[in-house]
Amino acid sequence: MTSVPLPHAGPHPSSAAHKAVAAMFFCNGAGFASWVSRIPAVRDGIGLSEGELGTALFALAAGALLAFRLSAWGADILGTRTQLLLAAALYFFVLPQPAVVGSQISLALTLFVFGTANGAMDVSMNALGVEVERRAGRSVMSSLHGMWSAGGLAGAAVGSFAAHLGVRPGLHLAGVAVVLATVVLVARRALPEVTARSTPDAPARGRPDASLLALGAMALCAFLVEGAMADWSAVLLRDALGTSEAVAAWGYAAFSVAMVVMRFAGDGISQRVGAVPLLRWGNAVSAAALAAALVVGSLPLTLAAFACTGLSLAIVAPVVFAAAGRRSRTSPGHGIATVASVGYGGFLLGPPVIGWIAEYAGLPVSFGVLVTLMALLALMAGRLKEE
Repeated sequence: MTSVPLPHAGPHPSSAAHKAVAAMFFCNGAGFASWVSRIPAVRDGIGLSEGELGTALFALAAGALLAFRLSAWGADILGTRTQLLLAAALYFFVLPQPAVVGSQISLALTLFVFGTANGAMDVSMNALGVEVERRAGRSVMSSLHGMWSAGGLAGAAVGSFAAHLGVRPGLHLAGVAVVLATVVLVARRALPEVTARSTPDAPARGRPDASLLALGAMALCAFLVEGAMADWSAVLLRDALGTSEAVAAWGYAAFSVAMVVMRFAGDGISQRVGAVPLLRWGNAVSAAALAAALVVGSLPLTLAAFACTGLSLAIVAPVVFAAAGRRSRTSPGHGIATVASVGYGGFLLGPPVIGWIAEYAGLPVSFGVLVTLMALLALMAGRLKEE
């Protein structure tokens, strides 16, 4: 693959741009986890069943998928940096709204807008992450995704504490939105802009490289599990194990802690062990642990299984995105964007699917789908081998 020359220092040094993009990842993760931590309270406040909640969460997925389709046009018109800032403004404005609606329809409409803002942020953040990598001449995507996980941990921890104190979800989420929006305002000046690149033999827009489809399938499985863990882990602990709302938030916190640890350590571990064995055995062990937890119904075992799941999934996105960048026939950014689009669709479609299955078979059975997906990841790990 032909190397891309690094540009001369611009008005924003790469280190400052890296920190600014990392701040955006953190704020997005913290905002999303804050919403996730209060889902049980929002559901109970409106009186929704699992199926009705799953349908409302599908609106969030639909909004994000729409944003994925429109973000490329938006970046062409506005620029990626401006699109990210506008999406962030909408994201934090809407963040408290799901906690103050009074019906399933209004919740679904609000989540559709929230999902649109979140999807636009996802696409824009990852595009800027690719630009930071290009300027720095080294891999930073794993650490950026680690910052998203760190934000998820912070959001889950604050959400658990707010629930323990009895803080109303609307007040809690409004406070989080103000704090995170302030961080974005401070970081905005150092955000880079994506450098336009043209590739004569690039495939037509909307026609993905067939060699990336296997990597996309891996991302889809991983993000389906991650999305389901985000939206349903607290509900599983509360409903299936009878925990309090505050304790229920520990599930996503355990998952997020494990992801943070592995994402910041993942580069070194995968270099020593190898990405293929790490993904294969990590996901096999996690699938077995989660299956055992669902059968036994023990809180400690379930939390341990959630942590194992976080460890095994944390490295999937970084190594898959890196492989996509190396294999793309056009540019690393094209390969990463193709795989990320498929993967994030899974992240957002997973929660409603779990809700629909839970409506008829119960939450423990629906979580069995996650066991199957991690087993598939273990089987597909060999796809990471260079061809």
